[in-house]
This record gives sequence, structure tokens and C-alpha cells, in this order.
Amino acid sequence: MTKRQFLVLAVGILAVSWAGPLIRLADEASFLFVAAARLALASPVMLLLALYRRNQRMIVIPSRHTLLMILSGVALAAHFGFWVASISHTSILASVALVAMSPLFAALGEWLFLSYRPSKVVFIGILISSVGAVGLAWSDFGTGGIYGDLLAIIGAILASVYLLLGRYTRQQIDLTAYGAIVYAVGASVLAVILLIVGVNWANYQLETYVFILFLALIPQLIGHNAINYSLGFAPAAVVALAILGEPVGSALIAALLFEEIPSVIEACFGCVILLGVGIGVRGVEITKS
Repeated sequence: MTKRQFLVLAVGILAVSWAGPLIRLADEASFLFVAAARLALASPVMLLLALYRRNQRMIVIPSRHTLLMILSGVALAAHFGFWVASISHTSILASVALVAMSPLFAALGEWLFLSYRPSKVVFIGILISSVGAVGLAWSDFGTGGIYGDLLAIIGAILASVYLLLGRYTRQQIDLTAYGAIVYAVGASVLAVILLIVGVNWANYQLETYVFILFLALIPQLIGHNAINYSLGFAPAAVVALAILGEPVGSALIAALLFEEIPSVIEACFGCVILLGVGIGVRGVEITKS
């Protein structure tokens, strides 16, 4: 990774850290509607960018990758669905911390399916950070429920599937085309679920829609695109390792916006996560360009 690529990934993690707080601010709306809306708003933006880039140069999508992108969109929709559902059954802290365990599943998936074995330093960083994530969730266990924690873990597995598919396809496909298709598929899947369940999507206060707009702009368009960009050159396990910084960023933002000050134990586990990320990053070769 170059320093520029590393910086893009860092900005992406900072951006996705706003997801939890923005969902809290938009809690008047159904969590499923919020998830569907963020993808529905992001998809046409990516489509316009893809069309613009197509005018600049030819964008080629190999036919064998089309199905993989559709599966990636379904995995993303399912990830959001399980994750936002978990927030209704456990605390935000436990939900975000558990869903951030995706590096373990991503590393295992890359090893089994993509023949990539993370270096010992990266793997040690993943283990340390995952221990911190589990500890952070466990420290908040009494305020939530096992059902919600299980939903968050399923969300973590689905997030790793999304990352693995993205890692494989992004090496061959332009970022804007990839984002336009994946976000559109994800939005469509969630829209169908909304219609089946009969979730209300209207009659919310104006500020709720504004927060959803920011959710699409910051965590989705900036955050997820930075992550997808990183998947074009970095292993999924490394990208997922960086994502473990999200619960720490979310906790800091929540402390500023909602005055939710982490306890001493939570702060300690947060430091463990950062320690693991720091160790793992040392196992990634960073170049100057």
C-alpha cells in the first residue's frame, strides 16, 4: 500500500464511524428504511459517476463478474438488515463491536477461497483487535440480549462476504461501476423487504430525512467507496482489520454528540482494538508514493 492509499482507507474508516451516530439521530424512522434509503440515495450518484467515467474511457465489466456483483449487493443488503435489526435488540455499543469482528471471517475466507494467507503480524493484529471487540461487546452485555448479539455476529459474517466478493471483483472492475451495481442491488433487495413487511417510509420529520441524506453521503458514498477502492489493491483481511477502528470512532463521536462517555472498561477494550489495528498495520508494506 502507498501512503496515499493508506490515507484513503483511514478517511473511509472515519466516515463509516458516523453510521451508528447518524442512525441514532434518525431513530424516528425504521432501521430497515434507513438502510434502504442510504443505498437508494447512493446508487444513482455512483451511476452518474460511472456514466461520466465511461465517456472518459471504456469501462469493461467481465460477464463472469456480473453475478458476483449481484451477490455482493445481496450480501451488503443482508449485512445492513441483520445489523440494523440487532440494534433493536441490543445496545449500539455491543452491535457495532460485534459486527466489527468481520476481519476474522474475512481472513478465514481469503485463506480458504482466495489462497491468501495474512502475514503473522497482520493475523496477530486481527486476533488482538477481535478480542478487544468481543470484550467491548461483553462489557455492555447486561444492557442488551443474546438475540441481538447473534444478529450482529451474522451481520459480521455477511460483511466479510461483502468484502471478499469486493476484493475479487474490484481488481477487474472500475470503482464507480462496481458501486453503482452493488448499491442498486442492495437497495432493491431492501426495498422488496420493506414492501413485504409494510414498513412506513413517509411522514417523518424533515430532520430525519436530512440525517438519512448525510448517512448516504458520509458513511456510504465516502466511507464505503473508500473501502471498496482499498479492496482494489489491499487484501480483504487488511481492509477488514482497519474497519475494526469503526467502533472506537463511533464511541468518540457518540461521546461528543450524545455525551455517552465510555466506562473505564469500555475505554480499555477500545485501546486493545487500536493496539491490534496498530500491530496489524505494521505487517502491511507501506510505500512512499
